[in-house]
Amino acid sequence: MKILQLVDVPWDSGLAHYALVMAQGVKKDGHEVFISAIPGQKPWIKAHRLGLKTIPMATLKGLKPLRHFLKRHNIQLLNAHTGSTHSLAVASALGQKVAVVRTRSDARGVRARVGSTFLYQHTHKVIAAANYIRDSYVKALRLPSRKVITVYQGVALSDFEVKPMPEKSTIGIVARLDPVKGHRFLLEALSILKNTYPGIRLRVIGQEENIKQRELRNVAERLRVDSLVEFLGFQSDVPGAMAGCTIGVIASVGSEAVSRVALEWMAAGRPVVATKVGCLPELVADSVTGLLVEPNNAPALARALGTLLHNPAKLAAMGEAGRRRVEERYSLSRFVAETLSVYDDALKECQGV
Repeated sequence: MKILQLVDVPWDSGLAHYALVMAQGVKKDGHEVFISAIPGQKPWIKAHRLGLKTIPMATLKGLKPLRHFLKRHNIQLLNAHTGSTHSLAVASALGQKVAVVRTRSDARGVRARVGSTFLYQHTHKVIAAANYIRDSYVKALRLPSRKVITVYQGVALSDFEVKPMPEKSTIGIVARLDPVKGHRFLLEALSILKNTYPGIRLRVIGQEENIKQRELRNVAERLRVDSLVEFLGFQSDVPGAMAGCTIGVIASVGSEAVSRVALEWMAAGRPVVATKVGCLPELVADSVTGLLVEPNNAPALARALGTLLHNPAKLAAMGEAGRRRVEERYSLSRFVAETLSVYDDALKECQGV
């Protein structure tokens, strides 16, 4: 199969990661894959690093070169990952036997827009990165349920070796420093726990984005937990960083359309305490692989963490269950296989088979 992936975001977001890791897996499965991205931006650079062929992102006004590219390379399927590239895919495929798939793996709400009916009439399949996104498509756009398929992202299990728990109780959060990731609520939860668990530590892993590390340090100082917090910044070795933690926390107050970090914590054999936002209630099995709490609620976060810290046997069992869950449901091989199954169905529909 010859496939063109359209990714026009400028940052290495969850959406871009979903698209590029999937594309790399599809390529390894023997298919020819091209990435259309913005030259010089992070997805373009990451695509090159992953060994994927790239072409510059086209525009609706400059559609002719893209249509020529499709013909010259016998592209069979276009996979659009954003709303703007969806329009581009449909426009460039018109009059050609090229299947169009729309993948949605971002947190923006699904709603009908001008032209939505036309776009989806010329779209063969829709991939939703989580069931709550799929349900939104069926409800908001009234698409037939058979047309929208949930495909969860996968994680490379070989990257994660389950290592023994650290001696000290260490909570970890791996997320960009951004208000939506809820670091402030985790720091407040730590201030609630510090007297009951005097040996507790928190590792904050992630690069600055919409919050400066200094701002979070100031919050920690005000809460008198600064001596318990280690700000590690960006870490290239995420599995190694997770291995040094006892519990993984996702304290997000929004977003999380895809939560790679939830799968990574479970692949590392660590229980997850997560908020009930986005896809997290679908990925984290409450009371089995971790605990779910309401967002924007530091006391609830503290209670969940305390429940696990107070019961090391339960904590370890949840970590083991999380690893099994990823092996059974969220492996990279399954991610690729399920995506290719959707592609096959889209091609058959396009060809009238």
